Amino acid sequence: MIAFIKTHNLINIRKKFIILYLLNVSDLIFTLALLQTGFFREMNIFMVNAVQSPLVSVLLKIIFPAGLLYYLYKKISLSNSDQLRAVNIGLLISLTLYSLVNLTHLVWVALLPVFYQRL
Repeated sequence: MIAFIKTHNLINIRKKFIILYLLNVSDLIFTLALLQTGFFREMNIFMVNAVQSPLVSVLLKIIFPAGLLYYLYKKISLSNSDQLRAVNIGLLISLTLYSLVNLTHLVWVALLPVFYQRL
């Protein structure tokens, strides 16, 4: 695992892009599911209005990021080792933040029975 984190070759960066994308998609799924319970609200000021429409949510959280990550990967594939190292650091920061977001979603899902018991 440490080797995967430290390694900044193109193959590992591609894998990290895929993980980042999956965390992004799971963030949307968790968010929409938790909003349906009525106990939660969107805290991301950029997504507050977007989550009101499933189509806009899918465009902003699934389609647009897929295209953006594909474009970035194509540009990054032309990078040298120092640039790949910088990309890897940025990806690790992004992965950490998105992992924390998804972890908070999991905590809220685990707490749902507590909220429903109070009804």
